[in-house]
Amino acid sequence: MWKRVRGAGRRVAAAGLLALAGLTAGAGAALAGPAPGSQVPAPTPARLLLAWSFNPLVTVGLLALAIAYLQARRRLVASGVEWPARRTAYFLSGVGAIAIALLSPIEAYDTALFSVHVAQHMLLTMVAAPLLALGAPVTLALRVARGRTRRRMTRVLHSPPLRVIGHPLVAWVLFTLSLYALYFSPLFDLTLRNPLVHDLVHMHFLAVGLLFWWPLVGLDPSRWRLPHIARLLFVFLMVPFHAFLGVAIMNSGRVLAPTLESFQRSWGPTPLVDQQTGGAILWGAGDLIAIGAVLGILISWASYEEKVVAVREDRRQARLRAAGHPIRPVTNTRPPAP
Repeated sequence: MWKRVRGAGRRVAAAGLLALAGLTAGAGAALAGPAPGSQVPAPTPARLLLAWSFNPLVTVGLLALAIAYLQARRRLVASGVEWPARRTAYFLSGVGAIAIALLSPIEAYDTALFSVHVAQHMLLTMVAAPLLALGAPVTLALRVARGRTRRRMTRVLHSPPLRVIGHPLVAWVLFTLSLYALYFSPLFDLTLRNPLVHDLVHMHFLAVGLLFWWPLVGLDPSRWRLPHIARLLFVFLMVPFHAFLGVAIMNSGRVLAPTLESFQRSWGPTPLVDQQTGGAILWGAGDLIAIGAVLGILISWASYEEKVVAVREDRRQARLRAAGHPIRPVTNTRPPAP
């Protein structure tokens, strides 16, 4: 029996690793938008509904990732260990957000329209990444894996490279300053002309998004465990940087990348107006998601404090039992209101 469970854990862990590898390769092979100077078709309702790319590597990678997670959850539940349904829903929603960003018609316009480009990056960094982290996939994999597979995973989690890039300060710097490095350098124009660089930037933003949100969510094991007050500070310090970037792009009087003006289209806003719309999306959506993150952290903090109080009360009652004293429930000692 133990051999079968251990073998199942190894197979699920291996499937998860293969799925992650497939997703990484698929993201690198995602189809970029129209080539510079080409004619860009108008986004008709039919095209918006049906123009999904279904790139094989991206599709297979995402399906493998979802199946590996569901398989691990099934085996964990079959062994008698509960796994919250909300975590599964979060993780699958994160996979769906990546699919929308990389396979939907968004991908078909992300090089021609700056506003779509910004929306795509927001999906990867501010929607998909926190949802994946809320799914606690590392915790699930560790609970299912056994023997050598579990030891290898533990060694990777505690390896020096992961400790460095997983440090909250490093994650915050990468997450916050990556957009500045992209939009205010020649790299942005290069991403519009070179599909490989374009797709590598997708991978980078998803990776830094995961690094940023992992310690904020705080479900998976980490060497750098942040207290709730530090998580709030983490988010509050990010907001002005994103807001300033959005405002700077909105007020810019020139197009950030010359390639944006090379596309041929007779519909939609001008490249400069579209760029200003993208800055507004970056500012407004970033602030809304930050507010949601702050509310989530406050709720988690309150729940944590309730658990701490409950544990202290259990210990108090245990000490009273050991001393032979009668146990009296904790009551409200404040006088009644007049």
